[in-house]
Amino acid sequence: MRLTAMGYNLMRVFEEVSKIQQPELIHPSDKKYNKALEKRQKLTQKRGCFVNPLFFQERITRISSYTIRAVQNAILTGTSLQSFMRSLVTRFVLRVE
Repeated sequence: MRLTAMGYNLMRVFEEVSKIQQPELIHPSDKKYNKALEKRQKLTQKRGCFVNPLFFQERITRISSYTIRAVQNAILTGTSLQSFMRSLVTRFVLRVE
């Protein structure tokens, strides 16, 4: 269970970094969700209330079981972060010819 949590958290870090570095790749549903949260926050502030901070932790991302297992294996074998990311990129990024 701990390895699964570590794998999930590591993938979340990668996702957040990629959103910062390449904002054009953010999924439209994430943009829509964030706009709705901002709107909700403005309305609640007018009423003197607040939005639960847990809503701002982003939605839980679906990560494939293959990715979780790959992260777990990388942690167990001590694979370097660079080589691990390289192997994931070659698996998930489609090559354009």
